[in-house]
Amino acid sequence: MSDMLTDSDERLRAISNTLTGARRAGIALPGFPGELPETFADAYEIQRLSREAWSDRVAGWKVGGVPSAFVEHFKATRLTGPIFAGSVVLVSDGETAEMPVFDCGFGAIEPEFIIELGATRSGDRMYIGAEIASSPIPAINDVGPIAVISDFGNNNGLLLGAEIEDWQLISPDQTAVETHIDGDLVGSRMLDSFWADAGKALAFMFDHAKAHNIELPPGTFVSTGAITGVHEAEIGARSKLDFGQFGSLELTLTKAEPLA
Repeated sequence: MSDMLTDSDERLRAISNTLTGARRAGIALPGFPGELPETFADAYEIQRLSREAWSDRVAGWKVGGVPSAFVEHFKATRLTGPIFAGSVVLVSDGETAEMPVFDCGFGAIEPEFIIELGATRSGDRMYIGAEIASSPIPAINDVGPIAVISDFGNNNGLLLGAEIEDWQLISPDQTAVETHIDGDLVGSRMLDSFWADAGKALAFMFDHAKAHNIELPPGTFVSTGAITGVHEAEIGARSKLDFGQFGSLELTLTKAEPLA
């Protein structure tokens, strides 16, 4: 039995090494490296190994949805992955942020509400923002949530825009969010309560952290899930994300370069 466990551990570590190696080199892979694990537990173990091997500190966590085709099999609706400090970018009105994605890999833009944890829940702060989903695995979402979890949750950056002041006191109201890429409207959604989904994502993150012995100190960012969808885009794409009364932000996708 111990040999089998050792073989399994080595297999998961080999996957982690390949994924982190590709990310450091800024290159794409032909597909998922090796045999795809069968369980979320193994995928999160790969993610843990990769986090320990990564040179940057974890500044936050993305929460994403499990595609409907996989929900019944895995009995899960959400997943998570780390956001590293070096990938967090602040953008002000009138500025255009540059956000890297992997050449020939996967790249997508996802407008999201971002929560910065306070010492208590009443001290939490909220911002408009975006997750830049990118992976060396070209069709990572088609492979499924096991691949997404294994590769840092398919995250390669967090874009942080304007703060939503007193967000917990704002009455539920209709809020329009739109995603434009290269001048075209590619996604829109009218939210009856702008913070409802964010609250559910935050609750999931606390439960996950407790189950996996993950600390969530004040200042941790939680990116709470795509609002208008996962909008695939290529290097050079320019995007404007409009959050209605809460403001907007702009970005362009650039090529991920090898890490020093």
